[in-house]
Amino acid sequence: MDLGSVLGRAFAGGASELPEDTTATRILDAAVSECASRGIGALTIDGVARRAGVNRVTIYRRFGDRDSMLQAMTLREGRRMAEGILVAISGVEEPADQLVEAFVAAMRLAEAHPVIRRTAEFEPQDLIAAGLADGAALLVLGSTFIAAGVRRAQADGVAIHLDADQVGETMARLFASFILLPAQHAIDVRSADGARAYARQTLVPLVLGVPGP
Repeated sequence: MDLGSVLGRAFAGGASELPEDTTATRILDAAVSECASRGIGALTIDGVARRAGVNRVTIYRRFGDRDSMLQAMTLREGRRMAEGILVAISGVEEPADQLVEAFVAAMRLAEAHPVIRRTAEFEPQDLIAAGLADGAALLVLGSTFIAAGVRRAQADGVAIHLDADQVGETMARLFASFILLPAQHAIDVRSADGARAYARQTLVPLVLGVPGP
């Protein structure tokens, strides 16, 4: 699966391209650190400037304002998660196995991300707002990424009864619910074994229309 083409389609809806230079990277890294330590709601241009070792003007020139900087950070981290998922499923050929390992990787990456982990626990409303910013650009990114995987399965003759775009958005919303809602009841997706079992027993039949072994 070509990440460039997948993410290109995800951003075709209007989300801007991210600045790609060492200064912009340092600024976004600082924004991640600020959000992880203080929360998304406490993110400020001044705080990021101090942590990044740049002045306010540099941030404004690169990103425009605080909200645009937060949007750029969110989309960059979403892209990095997508890249991590692709790495996790590289060499996995069977569509069912790809779905399982992609879900396990997505949960693992989300659990390990300092901003997602903190915000989901303390300020879930800020995580929702970040996902819906700029015309729900992050949701579009996740939906398009998943839909591309469904289309790849359909090319192999699997899940041809489904609308790939609808499945992509449905799965992206389902994933968001697992991140935002605490782990309770009978579904365990916090552990790798639990996520793998849930994906195999529930998601594979739902998405691909074939029973999980």
